[in-house]
Amino acid sequence: MLKNRRNLKFADIQEKDSAKVSVDGIDTLTKDTVKEKLALLTLQKQLQLLKLREYLLLISFVVAGALGRVLMQALPSVEPLTFFAMLSGWLFGKRKGFLVGASSLYLSNFFVFGGQGPWTLAQALGFGIAGFAGGFLRKKAKMIECLTITVIATLTFEIILNVSSLVFIPTGIFMAFLLGLPFLLAHVVSNGIFSLLLPKIKSYIEKTGHFNEKDIYLKLMNKLRWRINKKIKNEA
Repeated sequence: MLKNRRNLKFADIQEKDSAKVSVDGIDTLTKDTVKEKLALLTLQKQLQLLKLREYLLLISFVVAGALGRVLMQALPSVEPLTFFAMLSGWLFGKRKGFLVGASSLYLSNFFVFGGQGPWTLAQALGFGIAGFAGGFLRKKAKMIECLTITVIATLTFEIILNVSSLVFIPTGIFMAFLLGLPFLLAHVVSNGIFSLLLPKIKSYIEKTGHFNEKDIYLKLMNKLRWRINKKIKNEA
């Protein structure tokens, strides 16, 4: 009898110890999961702040491009709108670059000579394509690459504008390009000069606005989600 009682007591102690270890292990897992969830929440908040900064910056690009075009309208075909559209596309992607270019043109047409009209659609398309083209620039593109894409975007704009002008002034395609040649040259040269500033301005905006950290946040968030989901499955 005495031997049986000792065996029972020993078995009870073992069960209690194993239960304690199990509970401690679950508590540790739960604490780790909570910490990781808090870290994920913090990263999500940081990403939301970055998105807010992004939208505010895009709005400022639209206004700056429109205002610059209005102030420079006395200089034929010289405008900073292409610069801001391409910068937007380079920083935040092709679609947003297109929207900045088209929106800035539409806004500026309320205040420039000639204003709004059937030609607005062609102009908006041309500047939108310039912003879209900015999205093709590599993350660490140099001046030569920026200059090349800018020249291509400017020539595309001029082709769209000259072809669309035939609807209003049926002079023939050759005459349209011939008459527009001085404006084309002024546009290409001025935009080329502006494009040389693109790498430095982009680098400055990324550093001060911390937009270069966006990819890091996304990678960390995906990693944390994977770890949290794995732990939840193991606990279940």
